[in-house]
Amino acid sequence: MLRLRSSSRSDARLWSWIGAAVIGVSALLYGSLASGEPRTNAERAHSLANQFACPVCDGQSVAQSDVSVARIIRREIRTWVDEGRTTDYIRSQLVADFGEDIDYTPSASGITSLVWILPVVAGAGAVTGLFFVFRRWKLEADLEPTEEDVALVESARADRS
Repeated sequence: MLRLRSSSRSDARLWSWIGAAVIGVSALLYGSLASGEPRTNAERAHSLANQFACPVCDGQSVAQSDVSVARIIRREIRTWVDEGRTTDYIRSQLVADFGEDIDYTPSASGITSLVWILPVVAGAGAVTGLFFVFRRWKLEADLEPTEEDVALVESARADRS
C-alpha cells in the first residue's frame, strides 16, 4: 500500500512563499506589459493628449477637455504624430508654447527623480524589514526549552496541585 507523506509545516510555508512570489511576478509582468506602446498613430496621439494638462481647465487633460484650446492642441499633436515626430519633440513644443505646467509627466532627473526613486527604496526597505521580522519570529519559535525551563514549569505545576 502506497502511503503519501503529509505536508509538514515548512512545506506549507515554502508553498505559500512560492505562491506569493508567483502572484507578485505575475502582477508586475501584467502591469508592465498590459498597456504597451500605442500601435497606431491615433492611439499614440490620444496617449500623448492624456499626458498634457489643459492650459485653461482645472484638473483635465487635453484629451478630456472640449474647450477650443484643447481641440487645437489635440489637432497639433495628431499632425506631429502623423509627420513622425518624436515624443520628445512634441513635449518640447507644447512646453515651449504653454509652459512647463502643461506637462503631466515628471522628468527623471534632479529633484523630481525622487518621485521615481523613493517608492522603490521604500518598497525595498519594507521587504527587507519584513524579512528580518519573519526571520526573528521563526528563530524565536524554534527555541527548545532547556532542562531548567522544564524543571521550573514542573515545580510550578507541582505547587498548584
